[in-house]
Amino acid sequence: MARFIRFFLLSLLLVLVSACTSQYEANLANNKQWEELGAYHGEQGYREWNQAELGKHGAYSETDYEKYRAGYLQGRFDYCSGKHTVGTVINPGYPDECQDNQSSSSYGLLDRGY
Repeated sequence: MARFIRFFLLSLLLVLVSACTSQYEANLANNKQWEELGAYHGEQGYREWNQAELGKHGAYSETDYEKYRAGYLQGRFDYCSGKHTVGTVINPGYPDECQDNQSSSSYGLLDRGY
């Protein structure tokens, strides 16, 4: 019984924390704060949203996407500057995101046609 209660409380806490994070992202999107949303995603180590994903949240113009991208790149720089290890045990989906030797870097200007 104690295991069940502990599992239930842990699950409830996890749901509440994830709801707060999603609510924060939703508030930024609803207020059209694309640069702040991008910075948040970059600082947290999240993958960058593409234009289609941003469009689902109300960013319909190229300018909105560029604002998001500028924030993301700054947040990503901050995230990678403070990262001292190559990989992470908690989230193995992002093991080498900050290494410069990636050929498909999400923030490479050559990939974007510049």
